[in-house]
Amino acid sequence: MSLAPAPKRPRNGLKTALAVLSVIGLAAAATSTAGLLEVQQFVDDLNTGEKLNLAPGVISSADVGKPETILLLGSDHRFRTGKTDARSDTIMIVRLDADAAGTRIMNIPRDLKVTIPRYGTQKINASYAYGGPSLTAQVVKELLGIPINHIVNVNFGGFHKAVDYIGCVWTDIDRRYFNDNSTAGYGGGYAKINIAAGYQKLCGSQSLDYVRFRHMDTDIVRSARQQDFIRQARQQYGAQSAMSNRHELAKIFSKYAQSDSQLHSVDALLKLLGLVAFSGQKPVISVPFPAILPSSPTNPYVTVNPAELRQAVHRLVGPSRAASKSAGSQGKKAKPRVTGVGKANVVANKEGARAQAALLRGIGMPVLLPTVVASGSRYMGPEMGKYPRAYLLRAPDGKKHVAYRVVATTSGTGQFWGVQGTTWQDPPLLSQPTAEKTIKGGRKLLLFGDGKRLRFVGFKTKSGSYWVSNTLTEDLPSRTMIAIAASLVPFAR
Repeated sequence: MSLAPAPKRPRNGLKTALAVLSVIGLAAAATSTAGLLEVQQFVDDLNTGEKLNLAPGVISSADVGKPETILLLGSDHRFRTGKTDARSDTIMIVRLDADAAGTRIMNIPRDLKVTIPRYGTQKINASYAYGGPSLTAQVVKELLGIPINHIVNVNFGGFHKAVDYIGCVWTDIDRRYFNDNSTAGYGGGYAKINIAAGYQKLCGSQSLDYVRFRHMDTDIVRSARQQDFIRQARQQYGAQSAMSNRHELAKIFSKYAQSDSQLHSVDALLKLLGLVAFSGQKPVISVPFPAILPSSPTNPYVTVNPAELRQAVHRLVGPSRAASKSAGSQGKKAKPRVTGVGKANVVANKEGARAQAALLRGIGMPVLLPTVVASGSRYMGPEMGKYPRAYLLRAPDGKKHVAYRVVATTSGTGQFWGVQGTTWQDPPLLSQPTAEKTIKGGRKLLLFGDGKRLRFVGFKTKSGSYWVSNTLTEDLPSRTMIAIAASLVPFAR
């Protein structure tokens, strides 16, 4: 039976607003054309919340126009309850640089082995329990060797309220996330979750469950999931669309987050919004933390090679402004790399595609699947109701669209890549490609780069939109992603 819905009258669109977790930066950009009085009002809104009590020298002030580094902390700490045993759930570095190709972000694994002053060898997230944001910032500065200009401490308990306010986030879900805590055994200590694979709108507590999911995942994958959520949120809800909601968002922020005292001043906010104005239309670039996962279940620590960490920090802070200007003076214009490195490591697998297509016949749209897959991959399922998945999407105008998701898993990392199709011609995910590539036969591929590799490769037909999603940790080389997308052909209708 076809999933294609009967025509319906369109409804009002989604409320436009800011991307979650970058509320301060985006709201600052939203006020950049409103004048000094508007900035002062925004500061007044922020001042309804609490300021962080930081030790002297923890943060430093950057000169006007210079890059700024923001430490973003997420925890279940309730600021007004006096709770002192909370540990930081997320430690993220956000780097804003007007000369860079985009906003760079790096997550530090919560289980990273570090030395905490006065407390010895511990996991880095223990620094929050011992000394809150101030001690955490000291440890992060010592680890990375870079100054921190601002600190934002977010209470994840209010995260779902912010997501609801901005109208939810369309998210590409790589696989099925499920844990019902029905048994006292493995999985019993993790939060409940039930989110199917495929492109969909995440709202409220469901979005929080998704970004905080830990069951059967490593810190590395979890960090990649959080960065991917931020990237998709920021793509959908730019700064300009937040103008009408800036004061309401500031009040939400002040209720569920703390920030350093400098961010409560007009001067500091004006400096920050200047950087955001330059980087607002640039992509979010993930800088992976070079973590070494423990090889034994009895070892609780993630570690890092110092040399590899120095290289990652260099990618985070980017080339010097002097070097950038020097290149410009020689007539060379830097362009972001989108095709990456590595050969197309694929193998033929038409039989696997046919088995998936057998459960997708009659859904109401052409089912395009690849004739090749990444070497070492295997399709999940087929398993009725789980893999592959056929479903309906309701677009912002209220119209329903047929959609399907096919999921494959890699052999080395155990992560998931997938193929998505939908009759929705303009899904937000395909709205801002970083490059395009026309292949043999005339198909125009839309490339979505994240630093050196591609996160998505998509294209559109008269029947709908299709794309290939890389794993969250971007294990597939860009040429492999392009080869898979180029091989998509109809297997069913």
